[in-house]
Amino acid sequence: MKTIRIDSTKTYDLPESVCALGFFDGIHRGHQQLIQAAIDDAKAQGRKSAVLTFDPDPWKVLKPDAELTHLSALDDKTAILNAMGVDLFYVVEFTRDFAGFSIEEFHAFLSGLNIAGIVCGFDYTYGKKGIGNTQTLAAADEFSLRVIDQISDDLAKISSSRIEALLDDGDVAKANELLGYMYSIKGVIEPGFQRGRQIGFPTANLDFSSEEVCPAHGVYAGYVYVDGQYRGAMINIGKNPTFNNTNRTIEAYIFDFEGDLYDHAARFFFAKRLRGEIRFSSVDDLKKQLTKDVDSAREALKEHEAEFETTKRLWSLAGSVC
Repeated sequence: MKTIRIDSTKTYDLPESVCALGFFDGIHRGHQQLIQAAIDDAKAQGRKSAVLTFDPDPWKVLKPDAELTHLSALDDKTAILNAMGVDLFYVVEFTRDFAGFSIEEFHAFLSGLNIAGIVCGFDYTYGKKGIGNTQTLAAADEFSLRVIDQISDDLAKISSSRIEALLDDGDVAKANELLGYMYSIKGVIEPGFQRGRQIGFPTANLDFSSEEVCPAHGVYAGYVYVDGQYRGAMINIGKNPTFNNTNRTIEAYIFDFEGDLYDHAARFFFAKRLRGEIRFSSVDDLKKQLTKDVDSAREALKEHEAEFETTKRLWSLAGSVC
């Protein structure tokens, strides 16, 4: 896949394409169906498949003081789209001037990228104050249009906001179901307080971006990818109230592992939440609970082997995990 940064004020010599439009945060199952439709249409028409998104997040430009979190950073989107087999990834620089495009200017912009066919969701909007929609796209002569209807599970529409809410509640299992793969956070292993090592449960502490959605505080079963290997783990998110910490940490007790991982790039995958955060009356009580948590985590990972294999396959095709 070729990634091309697009400046809306410049011209480009690009091949004809069928292009999926959207921000695609998380590239969940709904996004995947839409993107796959663009890939299929492109193959049928003998054209390139493309995905067009924006960087930075439009809200960062329109509401610069807003605190934003995302399910996937741009490089993760790039990796997942590569795994899906997309030919071209257009990353448009989002500016206030671009946000002010009229419907006609936006259509001319797409035509300038040699986009012959568009695939988008039923609720896609564009242009100044979102005045453009699927009806105005359908009325354009410059390209064909395929609209993907709402994609839902048995409860509601599959959406990035719904998945983020599930993660905020700690329901990573349901979030993973809607994503189609295990949710993860990447970063670099950093030194912690060393308390886990002192009580027999040494942990790897992850330094990660504040813009990534962090699941609710608690203990999770999951995996740590580091140094080219996936390892089962018990992952804790929280402030370690037994030790009166004030800052949130994400740390993983990696099963059957000994070694120094400081400064190594890593990705933590979340399979299932085991329990919420608890303040224990003594360190001995904490150790007893951690022993139970390790057993629970190992059992939980057995229950989620199929999701793990799907996730591994995705990141293998993506070409880069960290």
